Amino acid sequence: MKALRELLKVSHKQSGGSGGMGHFGQPLTVCYARGAGCDFYNVSKAGISMALSVNSSLVNKIMGKNILVVGRELVYYWREKYPPSVQKNLKGIISNDVAEMFPMIANPAFHFNVFESHANYTLVDIWAWERRVVEEVSRGFYSNYLIPEDLLFVSDAPEATIYADGEKIYAFAHGPNGFIGFRTLAVPLSESGVEVFLRGLGAYRQEMRCVNLCGVNLLNGGPIMDIPINFIEDSGFPVSLRGLNSLRLAPFRTRSWHSALNTELLFRAALYCMVAYLVSSYMSIKKLDASLEDIERETAGVTKQINELAELQDKDITAKLLVALAKKVSEFAPPLGVIEVLTRSLADGAYVTQLNINNRNVDVSIVSANPSEVISKLSALKEVETVKLVGEPSREGQTYKFRLSIDMRNTIAGTSNASSPAAFITTSTPSIPQATAVHGAYSRTSIPAAVINANPNSVGTPRSTVNMASSPSAIVKTNKLF
Repeated sequence: MKALRELLKVSHKQSGGSGGMGHFGQPLTVCYARGAGCDFYNVSKAGISMALSVNSSLVNKIMGKNILVVGRELVYYWREKYPPSVQKNLKGIISNDVAEMFPMIANPAFHFNVFESHANYTLVDIWAWERRVVEEVSRGFYSNYLIPEDLLFVSDAPEATIYADGEKIYAFAHGPNGFIGFRTLAVPLSESGVEVFLRGLGAYRQEMRCVNLCGVNLLNGGPIMDIPINFIEDSGFPVSLRGLNSLRLAPFRTRSWHSALNTELLFRAALYCMVAYLVSSYMSIKKLDASLEDIERETAGVTKQINELAELQDKDITAKLLVALAKKVSEFAPPLGVIEVLTRSLADGAYVTQLNINNRNVDVSIVSANPSEVISKLSALKEVETVKLVGEPSREGQTYKFRLSIDMRNTIAGTSNASSPAAFITTSTPSIPQATAVHGAYSRTSIPAAVINANPNSVGTPRSTVNMASSPSAIVKTNKLF
């Protein structure tokens, strides 16, 4: 959605942000609604032509400029004086007055434009039409702009345009800011009728540069009130469409580009994706819980074995067995200690995808945006002996996936139980060395950490204490999930 919005902004800049050519050189599609029906035109800088067909594709609805022009014979016009007010307040005031202002319309729709603003009042031009007419046209023509025909007249300098439409003659005054005034003239057109229209413009009459006649003639053909006459050839399409290329369309927009999308389908798809994501997250959490339960079960079983061995310390062979056992355990790097080392080395957003421990060698696959930072942090840790990059990193979007071979030192030391899952065995039995200290670690298939203190002089049963480091929840102190 965001990419489509950026694409629309770019194409809007290419088309000049106003009238003229549509997006990517497409002409404007115009539906001209009149009493007898609708006519369709393509309007571009190259000219105006009849449209043989109307493009109703989704692309055209989103990116095209489809304009509905309400013809003069369907529009009623009124200029009203209001107290000074902002545009938003004026719209509310006019919507309350429009039914009384145009009693001939059963269900009026309207458009308004501020003509003049003064300190004590504001002159507002109001155009109204039957709402039903537009709704009927919209069933067969998707429009994102709606313009009353009177507002299509725009010129570089103040001018008057007079043209015939059937048995009626319409006169418009317009300038750089668009509409100035309007009047319906009597048939046939007379010089006196044009003079009445020009005088009705008040101070704007002095600014008129010419009078354009299209499809009508005056007997003398000379200037009227010292204003020259300009005859325009009737090309078969509404003369008002000539100004559409220079008209700013933004005030007449009725729909945003995303209104063409099927919002119900989009919301449904988003809902399905969210449900799928929640189900996937639930399954992942269940799988993680099952893995933790397996680790705890194995840890409890191995701890039980160590406790049973501790009970045999009263016998001479028990110390030898424990020494051999501790030596074997010391050959393995502790998984939870390795996980803690990796946790301290990974930045936010990085994670481990695969972890294999073989004796004191750790083979790990990592996804990170900065592999060099991960390698540097690992190399700086006192628990790590060497770090080697295996193979070439592969890029996945903004991150890299790479594999490391890490040789751990003999003992992963720390200041808390969570960072030092070592097994300490001490004994004072006379038949074995006076002090034997064995530091060991375990993997998932070896023996977890425990601290066993045995005194052969104690009464009967040796005393044993289990280090809290044998619990994974006490060792893994991070918010990252591996």
